[in-house]
Amino acid sequence: MNDCVILKGKKDRLVVQLDSNIDFSSLKDKFSEKIKQAEAFIGDTKIAIEFTNRKLTEIEENILIGVVTKDTKIKVAFIFSEESIFSELPVAESKLPFNNIKDVTEEGITKFHKGTLRSGHNLEFSGNVVILGDVNPGAVIKAKGNVVVLGYLNGTVYAGEDEGSEAFVGAFSLNPIQIKIGQVIAKNPSTNVLDINKVKKTLDFEVAYLKDGNIFIEKFNKATLEHMIKI
Repeated sequence: MNDCVILKGKKDRLVVQLDSNIDFSSLKDKFSEKIKQAEAFIGDTKIAIEFTNRKLTEIEENILIGVVTKDTKIKVAFIFSEESIFSELPVAESKLPFNNIKDVTEEGITKFHKGTLRSGHNLEFSGNVVILGDVNPGAVIKAKGNVVVLGYLNGTVYAGEDEGSEAFVGAFSLNPIQIKIGQVIAKNPSTNVLDINKVKKTLDFEVAYLKDGNIFIEKFNKATLEHMIKI
């Protein structure tokens, strides 16, 4: 029982090994105990957490992260899990700026998801979402923060929560069936969006943002950044 949760420190993250057989309630209690002990040497440092050895549902993952953020002073910058991410990449290849992460964490916790989101796949997270892959028509992303797709975004995406939200959506070719930022919704009138093979694909990174009650989609450049900052 004592070994059902094991914490190990890496250069760029805290690895949490979870027993795959124990019931989740007992696992959560043991995790709470271990993370409170770890707080003594981690302090209020911004860290990334990687959950290994057990596939967690979105709800289970959020519960464990809630234990960290509510019961300790530890600040979670990034989340890695068996379903999501970079865990198989060597540290040198990931190139994540964990030593200079202040600007990232100001925007909240970020969840990475590796792989294409296919039709019928829904991904929800109470922070920012980064997709390493495409988002196909019929897939849905809902994030309380920003959404960045390192691929083609052809599905449905919701970013931000509040009216006048400063959240944004970025992707290599933004061609969503529906996009919502804050309380503003826009639909893509293109008929091609329903066929993944006919959707336009470019090498330009595009960004959608809210300004004056409207959603703008532009190629990302210095001018676009200035427009977003002036929201």
